[in-house]
Amino acid sequence: MKYEQVWEAVDKLAKINGLSPSGLAKKAGLDSTTFNKSKRTRPDGKKRWPSLDSLNKIIDVCNISFDEFFALVSDEDDDKLLHSIPYVSYSDLCDGVVHISADFSDNKWQKIQFPDGKGNLYALDLNTNIFEPIYRSGTLLILSQESEIRSGDRVAVFMKNDEIIIAEFIRRTATTIETQNIINSEKLSINVDDIKLIHRIVWASQ
Repeated sequence: MKYEQVWEAVDKLAKINGLSPSGLAKKAGLDSTTFNKSKRTRPDGKKRWPSLDSLNKIIDVCNISFDEFFALVSDEDDDKLLHSIPYVSYSDLCDGVVHISADFSDNKWQKIQFPDGKGNLYALDLNTNIFEPIYRSGTLLILSQESEIRSGDRVAVFMKNDEIIIAEFIRRTATTIETQNIINSEKLSINVDDIKLIHRIVWASQ
């Protein structure tokens, strides 16, 4: 690999994981400036390559192989090279910065690596403490658009007013979705006409 290709692969790996190069460095336990643009040349103007140790750490923390890392400099679709799924934060959805849709057509969605890259999965970062102690701030939820929802499943209900309700699904009637609050077990009946989408939570980081 050429000098430019190595740095291109680092930048692409960060982007796929929804991170900046600085964020990728911190995720790997490195100094946050390790992959900064200013660190890519020496004071005398010569090229500075990332160390093999640094590359090993980001490859390990992102759970990919060297072959997959090197493939990032090719012209192939990044999404095919690494298992990645759409990613968004809770606050961006609630604030209307990004919009939920059945086809993720909003180009503000980012990508994050996940072992199962099925097209119906996406990630929701709960950057809020309102769901504690069940889900701490920083918990990553993986949701499925196509999974059948059954009684007892945890779901995310996306309302037309941009509110997001995380609850346990009980049943559906002709006009409502019956749920139970995951924090205090209170029952909540949601009018179907007020719901944009409802998706099952299939995995949560803890």
